[in-house]
Parts: sequence; structure tokens; C-alpha cells
Amino acid sequence: MGKFFSNGLLLKFKIKRTDEIIMDLNSYEEFLDKAYEKVPENVKRSSRFETPKVRLRIESRNTFITNFNKIIFTLNRDKRHFLGIFLKKAGTMGEIRGQQLFLKGQYKDQVLNRLIENYTKTYVLCSICKKPDTQIQREGKKYYLKCTACGAREEIREK
Repeated sequence: MGKFFSNGLLLKFKIKRTDEIIMDLNSYEEFLDKAYEKVPENVKRSSRFETPKVRLRIESRNTFITNFNKIIFTLNRDKRHFLGIFLKKAGTMGEIRGQQLFLKGQYKDQVLNRLIENYTKTYVLCSICKKPDTQIQREGKKYYLKCTACGAREEIREK
């Protein structure tokens, strides 16, 4: 006797009486191991999200982030929100020019990548489940990060 689950796996067990189910724990562990082996590697990873890295072009004393739109799309945030915080943390002036972000001054990719990672930790990733499925909500003067994956809601505190 056994029971089929929605994923197509069969869990075997013996029925001693109609109201009591007995299952050997060793066979249960083996069952779990076999099921885990069938899970694809990309699903086993704890997160499907990777913080985007900048691609730069430096002209004289100016820096252009050439993949700015891709970064915004990956982070799933409003350009103005990201730009305001990013420029403030970078301590420079800048503007969007077409598909690129123009920054006044020369910057190394490590510095800009660290700023994007900090933004991602504060404004994108859920602090509970670490997933990027979040939305920024405003109530009065406070901003909250609402996770659509786990339902957590936390006040955003700038660092």
C-alpha cells in the first residue's frame, strides 16, 4: 500500500490497523535522500537572485554605467528611487543618459558594485527569507519593505 504525492513520488508504508500507520524511519530517510537527488542543482541553491555587477566606460573624468537599465530591471525598483540613494552614497552628481547612468568623476567597479550590494541588502532583499520578491511601501514618513514570498514586513532603516 502507499500514497502518491503531487510531485509523482510514491511513499510506501504498511497499514497495521486502519487508524494507525507505521513507517520504518530508515526507509523514510532513504526516501528523502532519493527525492533530494532528483532535485535539479539550480533549485537546490538557496537563492535565485544575484546582485548585478556594473559594466563601466570611463571617458576623461566621467564614468558611465553602461548596463544601468539591466541593473534597475534586475533589482525591480524605480529608477528615481535607486538613483537618489545611489548618487547620495557615491557622493557625486549624475544623470540618466539614454540606457546609461552618467557619473561625474572616475569610479572603480568594486566601489560601485559595493554600493549596489548595500542598496540590494537594504531595499531589495527580505531580511527573513533573503528573497528579492519585495515591494517598498510608504506609511506616513516611514518606508517598509514588504515581502511577497514570506509575508514579512519590516521598516527600512538606512545605514
